[in-house]
Amino acid sequence: MSLFKKTTHLSEILEKSENNTVTIFKYSDDCNTSSKLADDIENKIRERKINPVIYMVTVQTEPVLSKKIEEWFQIKHETPQIIQIQNGKVIYTAHHKEIYVEKFLI
Repeated sequence: MSLFKKTTHLSEILEKSENNTVTIFKYSDDCNTSSKLADDIENKIRERKINPVIYMVTVQTEPVLSKKIEEWFQIKHETPQIIQIQNGKVIYTAHHKEIYVEKFLI
């Protein structure tokens, strides 16, 4: 069972960020780094017994949402990519080897 939330609507993510810190995890089915990061995130969540709000956006199945995220936040698309938002504003972003789970998984 995945610990990640799914949506096709940026408005849902933005609305959720009004009361919570929300993480967008842009994921690619074709990328081993994305798969490894997904496993690392899930393991850390289980270890810490926390319940963060993380939306996984798989770029192959949700290209429209992926593009809307890029345009809305004006952040160049990368995968894997982490975009953390609070009150609709970016508070942390990283991609590829720059991603440190401890930095965004509070």
